[in-house]
Amino acid sequence: MKLNDEYKVMIESFDMNGLGVCHLDNKVVFVENAMEGEEAIIKITSIHSKYVFSKAIEILKKSPHRILDLEETNKLSGEADLIHVDYETELKIKENKVKTTIKTDSNYKINPIIKSDNPYNYRNKVMVPFGEIKEDDEREVVYGFYAKKSHNIIPIENDILTNETSSQILYLIQRYLMLFNVSIYDETKQKGIFREVMIRNTINNDFMVVLVTTVNHDFQRLVEMLTSEFKEIKSIYLNINSKNTNVVLSDDFRLLYGSPTIKENILGLDFEVYPASFMQVNHNQCEKLYEEAFRMADLKKDMNVIDAYCGMGSITLNIAKKVKHVYGIEIVPDAIKNANNNKIINNISNATFICGACEDEIKKLVNKEKIDLIFFDPPRKGCAKEFLDTVISMKIPKIIYISCGISTAARDIKILEENGYELKEITPCDLFSKTSHCETISLLNLKNDRK
Repeated sequence: MKLNDEYKVMIESFDMNGLGVCHLDNKVVFVENAMEGEEAIIKITSIHSKYVFSKAIEILKKSPHRILDLEETNKLSGEADLIHVDYETELKIKENKVKTTIKTDSNYKINPIIKSDNPYNYRNKVMVPFGEIKEDDEREVVYGFYAKKSHNIIPIENDILTNETSSQILYLIQRYLMLFNVSIYDETKQKGIFREVMIRNTINNDFMVVLVTTVNHDFQRLVEMLTSEFKEIKSIYLNINSKNTNVVLSDDFRLLYGSPTIKENILGLDFEVYPASFMQVNHNQCEKLYEEAFRMADLKKDMNVIDAYCGMGSITLNIAKKVKHVYGIEIVPDAIKNANNNKIINNISNATFICGACEDEIKKLVNKEKIDLIFFDPPRKGCAKEFLDTVISMKIPKIIYISCGISTAARDIKILEENGYELKEITPCDLFSKTSHCETISLLNLKNDRK
């Protein structure tokens, strides 16, 4: 078996990320864009000691659950690696991913996955890199998504996960860059001006556009074009990032037009959203996610609660409606400032926001008063060991763990279970439809706790 070898195979099953699985030469072969039950011609793309990666180049026998042919899949996929799979099959893949990944001795309950009412055009935040193609002295500006394991841009004009207005805004920006011959940043040569665009939008149909560049370029004409064409745009920023880095946004934000924030509403509360604010990318599923977390928590009016990694306070302030007091902890000062502003906007008095490391601030709170419950929604990399050690040592009776990375959640749950906690139930939530990612909400109780 060699790279680029082609084989005719029968796809035996799905793996946990929705790749097709078959076997060749006593090795497991993972097949991109192939489905269980299909007969396909595949091409080998990567070889390892016990497994092989490949991609389908022709489907000979199609699954009844395939909704796009191979050509359409390759053209539209981008980040949507399950675009070719019908929705019910997609949900089964995600439920199986949770069951396969969470390994525990606890007799816990897996609830049915929380379905999306609309698995398309749901993203309220997109980060889109720009590039250029030069051929025979002709220049074309392109935008899209990076190909897997590379920084090669796959051009795409209508992403199925992005709402239509965002797609139109990107197209106008592309036309402007072409018309006014603005140079595009080349990371290999470390030259050029324009890097990327971030677009945020809210349930109120407010849009924010962030232009990421290497220098303080004059974009007044682009601002006029955007705001004339799109009345929904309430805010335009310039973000200057001159470093040769994979980190897209720097701390240097400069407001070019409109308001510093746009307004979001989550479960009846209003939130000011800045360019760097953390917000779930799927508004409707976010509300379902929070409601399920609150159900698991069984919030009561006499409870004191901690919300770790609280960001702009969207979970914290919704918890406040149901408990005695809630403490939101976040290490980023601007996020705490944002959260306190949101607290004032919503006239909430029983929430306190604390800027500091979660592991340090939890100890202070638990030593000061009885804490009944802790929520945490960490980044994809999961919880820091110091944080988990603190939660364990403080013996907080109940944990609600919201995670966008099932493997890191499994790792952290295992640590908690080895140190006195028991997983009681877990609910998958389809927050990232048409992709293999799956959000989860888990409930853990301290063993032998009387509550």
